[in-house]
Amino acid sequence: MTCRRGMQGFFPFLRDQGALAQSPLQLPRHQILVPTRLPHPMAEAEVVAFFRVIDRLEDRTMFLLMLRCGLRVSEVSGVRGSAIDVGQGTRRVDNSKGQVDRVVYLSPDVATALRQWQGLQAAAGYVFPSRMTRQRGLPLGARHIRNRLTRYLQGAGITKRYAPHSLRHTFATQLLNAGASREVRKELRGHRSLQMTLR
Repeated sequence: MTCRRGMQGFFPFLRDQGALAQSPLQLPRHQILVPTRLPHPMAEAEVVAFFRVIDRLEDRTMFLLMLRCGLRVSEVSGVRGSAIDVGQGTRRVDNSKGQVDRVVYLSPDVATALRQWQGLQAAAGYVFPSRMTRQRGLPLGARHIRNRLTRYLQGAGITKRYAPHSLRHTFATQLLNAGASREVRKELRGHRSLQMTLR
């Protein structure tokens, strides 16, 4: 009983310190969790083919934010115009996953797309608002973004299964290939620990 209690306290401690993504013990039953498989990054040729078939500026802007800034789908769908400073070339991410605040930098193609995207004019509103009448005033949902990504992948003839998060992993791979340090990759991706970045 003492050993079980010790483990119940030890694994959450490691998780809070950033050494584990999550505790391997699932309460109230003690089931060992199998590590989740990370999404695969897209190959460079696939990225080119994917963006070649995107015919809507809104979608191009969304997917460029994920690819060039390493944003999670929730960080794109819920972005407000007030969090973006195109002049400074930055996008502020407040209270993201793991309660990590960070600033990401807009590459020239992202900044251009954001300037062109007319939804950015509503500074206090969502950059990507829902078009559904029932959800007027709410951001575009993650499911809609996933569906759009799937449609463009099919249009590009890409048969591998990718999720929006794959664009974030492609960003990480590009940083690694460019020689960015672990510390830089950690900050740009909004991780709480280097262990998470290494994973």
